[in-house]
Amino acid sequence: MGQQIQSVPLLHHVQTYAGEHRGTESKPNNRPNRQYSLERFDHTASGITTITSNGLRHIDSDAPFGEEIACTLRTPQAGYARAIVGAMCEFITLRRTRIEYGQIIDNHNHLFDGTGKEGLLAATHPRFDEKFNYITRNPNAARTSDNIELQIVTLLPISRHEIELAAPDIDLLYEQWQKNHPDLLDITRPSAL
Repeated sequence: MGQQIQSVPLLHHVQTYAGEHRGTESKPNNRPNRQYSLERFDHTASGITTITSNGLRHIDSDAPFGEEIACTLRTPQAGYARAIVGAMCEFITLRRTRIEYGQIIDNHNHLFDGTGKEGLLAATHPRFDEKFNYITRNPNAARTSDNIELQIVTLLPISRHEIELAAPDIDLLYEQWQKNHPDLLDITRPSAL
């Protein structure tokens, strides 16, 4: 099963796209069934920081492949990324669920004061090469569920207007982003609408 992927290949894979691995940000203390950590990667040339989970892939042994989550924001906003990934790790481990691409996580309130963001969109990474999103068993073969060992779901902070636009059809939001080119790695960016 895909969940047996080791931490070193995952960290190397993420580092290839997200920059230097700066270390483990945090681990849950003395909590059974919460065996994950938060890993920090800094891409200094781009001024962005990525926080990823490391261990969520072990939660669902019946899943066809493992899953980890990530959030990339401007480096001064790394604390927000850490809080987002940490909160979603708690949600995933408590509910023993997965996050799917295209899923909207609606907070029904501001995620953080002054950001104007009220939810998250689970997506492929908006900046990194598409290979970032998956670790495959055979990199030269087609990407199929049989070949995927692990997927990385990126969490993008979105505004109330973006949540409402995306709720009936996620493609409407992607079309708007394609038109306006917002900086999706800036949590304080204005809504694309």
